Amino acid sequence: MISTWNKVRVGNRLYNLEIKNGYFSAITPYQHEQHLTGSPSVSTHDADGLLYIPAMKDMHCHLDKHFLNEPKWYSRQTIDTLPNQLRREKELLGQLTQSVEERARVMLDTMLQLGTTQIRTHVDVDQEVGVESLEAVLKVREEYRGIVDIEIVAFPQQGLIRSQALPLMREAMQMGADLVGAVDPGGLDEAIDPCLEEVFGLAAEYQAGVDIHLHDPGHLGVYTIERMTEFTAQAGLKDRVAVSHAWGLGHISDVELSRLADKLREQGVAVISSVPIDRPMPNLPLLRSLGVVTMIGTDNVLDAWSPYGNGDMLQRTSRLAERYHWVEDEQLLGAFEYAAVGAVEPKLGERADFMLVNNVINVEHALCKVPEREWVVSHGQIAGGTRAGIRHKRALSR
Repeated sequence: MISTWNKVRVGNRLYNLEIKNGYFSAITPYQHEQHLTGSPSVSTHDADGLLYIPAMKDMHCHLDKHFLNEPKWYSRQTIDTLPNQLRREKELLGQLTQSVEERARVMLDTMLQLGTTQIRTHVDVDQEVGVESLEAVLKVREEYRGIVDIEIVAFPQQGLIRSQALPLMREAMQMGADLVGAVDPGGLDEAIDPCLEEVFGLAAEYQAGVDIHLHDPGHLGVYTIERMTEFTAQAGLKDRVAVSHAWGLGHISDVELSRLADKLREQGVAVISSVPIDRPMPNLPLLRSLGVVTMIGTDNVLDAWSPYGNGDMLQRTSRLAERYHWVEDEQLLGAFEYAAVGAVEPKLGERADFMLVNNVINVEHALCKVPEREWVVSHGQIAGGTRAGIRHKRALSR
């Protein structure tokens, strides 16, 4: 499959972009319209001077638990304790009208419309739902294969130890989950090492990655992360482990964080944040400067935990920049490193995942303004955007 996008604005110049089999095969200054002929698999598109920005990746979301497209409003309560919130979440999820399959499709279509082409989703596995939610998300992943890349974390939201979920987690890994999850080994499971032993044991057994929700504050969270780096080394899982949220890292000094960063870097343990505005968060710029892999995701999108969120990773990246008071051009461009699929400008041989936007001056301005996505291209194919109407067409095809 070959396609050409003519008159794409990159910076302050216009280019023609040629894409072959999903990758950039030619990038040439625009002088005239380029039309490739000779095969029905060739397509030509006029970008009409729209600005190129990279597509986004959402490294922490929950396809199975949002309330988007639900016909009624669900009232929430302020979170007091995690066990109480888990109970309330179950009550609300039981009232939803859409199936997990339908919710996953709604969220994916929403994300694609907004330029997200890679995601990591946590999917609940527990004694009540068993592996039904995972089965549904696995099915939807196949439907979207080649459009959006989806990693799946088997997630024992009720607590791995607390809910005795190990047999179900093993079944989830056998079914095709990519990573083993857990939540608050200390605060919820109240058994840090036993929880980590089960998590890393499963990951080693199935040659899978690990991604653990960690809300525990202060030194409880820090200690858990230290133990995670040690378990990573013992299991031989370097570069395959992540800690999500890691709120405890926002409660310690930069000196302490720098010391822990050495251990994270040595084992390739990533830190993933949803960029909260209501609590301390890890110092991502410091961690990144010390060689730690740092990424961001949306997490809650109109769900039992929060009525906020819309699945827009460009907006979330803008929030990251604002959270750290980044105003200089270099800082604004650097924000894309936390969430962009590729570079801020197209490069030969890179995968053609990008967005085209209007009414902005440059990429820095796009980050600050968060304009509508006119076109979204994934794997070289049109996948979303206001000019594409893809969501409607996809719904009609089902």
